[in-house]
Amino acid sequence: MSKANIVSFAEKKAELQSKADFLDFLADDIKSQPDSIKPIPTGLLSRIQALRTKAEQSRRSELLEG
Repeated sequence: MSKANIVSFAEKKAELQSKADFLDFLADDIKSQPDSIKPIPTGLLSRIQALRTKAEQSRRSELLEG
């Protein structure tokens, strides 16, 4: 078995801990400053969706070409 197929539990645990730490930070920030939460404007959401669609199409064409 090659080393490329081996998953390091220490790395995975550190990654999960990092995500948990960020979510804890985010939760604390939301609790301490709830007025800072704002909805995403419709125009921005539409632009994000268009970019994601374009990126997905680009990714698929690269996979087909490569």
